[in-house]
Amino acid sequence: MRSDPRAVNILLIKDLNFDLAKRATRLAFALLFLCLIYAAPAQATRLPGELTSALKAVFPECRVRLDGSVETKDGEIYLPILPKNLGVAKIVRLKETFPPVPMAKRKTDLYCFDDGYIYLRVVRNLNIRTFPSLTEVPENIRKLILAGHLPVDLIVPNNFALPAVLRPIVGDVAINILKELPSSALPETAEVKNTSEQAPGESKPVSGHGVIFVTSPSIGTISFVSDETMKKTAEMPTEGTPAGMAVADGRLYIADQSKNRILILDLKEKSFLDPIELPDKSRPKSVVSLPNGKLLYVSESGLGQVAVIEVETSKVLLTSKVPTGPSRMAITPDGSTILVLNVPTGQLTFLATGNQKTLATIPIGTNPSAVVISPDGRFGYASCRGNNYVAIIDIANKKMLGGLKTGNAPTGLAIDHEGKKLYVALAKDNKIAVFDTATRAPIKEIALPTEVDFPGTLCLLPDGKRLVVSSASTNFIGILNLEKDEFEDKPEIGHGTDETYFVPVN
Repeated sequence: MRSDPRAVNILLIKDLNFDLAKRATRLAFALLFLCLIYAAPAQATRLPGELTSALKAVFPECRVRLDGSVETKDGEIYLPILPKNLGVAKIVRLKETFPPVPMAKRKTDLYCFDDGYIYLRVVRNLNIRTFPSLTEVPENIRKLILAGHLPVDLIVPNNFALPAVLRPIVGDVAINILKELPSSALPETAEVKNTSEQAPGESKPVSGHGVIFVTSPSIGTISFVSDETMKKTAEMPTEGTPAGMAVADGRLYIADQSKNRILILDLKEKSFLDPIELPDKSRPKSVVSLPNGKLLYVSESGLGQVAVIEVETSKVLLTSKVPTGPSRMAITPDGSTILVLNVPTGQLTFLATGNQKTLATIPIGTNPSAVVISPDGRFGYASCRGNNYVAIIDIANKKMLGGLKTGNAPTGLAIDHEGKKLYVALAKDNKIAVFDTATRAPIKEIALPTEVDFPGTLCLLPDGKRLVVSSASTNFIGILNLEKDEFEDKPEIGHGTDETYFVPVN
């Protein structure tokens, strides 16, 4: 049987049409894909030519990126804030900067041009990138920033985030918004004092109020506790292992053991500044400040030395070699001598701040944990956890005078403003022992509440009536009322704690 040639032609035509349809579909998708690719540059932020010329004049040899951002020759990144209403200007000039004049130790954070464009510098705040604080920026410029917006095609820097106050400028750009610290964490106009500025032998309690800083090294956070409400008001991550703390020049300096650095917390801005980097494996443990706040001393437990840091420049000036494993330290009220605990060797080192040299090293006992100095600067007290006693140190003659027999595992120490009573945390007994420093006799022991277990450091508040007790194994710290011998408050921190440090403010 012969096939009909007309039927064969019809089938061929159908196959041809189907093939052409498939090809047309593929071609359409290809054209659409190409359109999407080549349309991208059309969506890029196009800066006015006059503004580009002005940017080149302000930032010599800079690179203006497709999103309008500027990368300077020294690697700084400035992101543009576009004005709400884009105008046309024949000539664009730089209108204002902040700081208003160049400063040797501070880079320019903001450039404002007369066509409405504003450029903000990207800064590092610990593990994130963000914009500098706008609290000092003139009100008219701040309003212009908040009325503007970031480019929709912004190439967002790695780990970039903004505080909630700048949310209006974000628009549809994928940028993380930071959770801001409550304003109650520190007074906005707080004037921070050095806690080391008390005169030798001074027994008068400090007036005013302040903040108790508490470290949780196991999770790497620092908590703020108000001494008025005894509530935690804020918590800041450090991305490290925070240890000892000291105040100098309105900033809190925190030793970060695991990251080999000193964190710097601006107490007024409530934000971290660029940290002071220390050598690898230095493992800083403790920080003390001179009474005038000009120098910091940092025990580098991993390197067996104490680093001297100039506060103004954040630079390590020199290091002083000490016996193995320098740990916690205390400085005499006149700032002349630092007592350094050497944990592995069971020793205490005397370091002179006048020439940064070791004066003497003496044995004191096994596993020394904490050290404090009497208000008159005559005696030092060091808890020796392995021997269950507190060593008494004659600072002038650089010798050990004896010891106070304690309960199990003495750790934290505190001494009252008059130097008459010594408070000792007993980690394994969960008690606070009180001694008469004149007679060296025990006065009493105060049991810790169940919420505060395994006490670590002690911190006497300026009123002389309350003692802060950290807890390594619970979520609370204890506030001991020394007049009633009762724990009147137990602020919840949410983690085990170690170091406690009080910063008075006015």
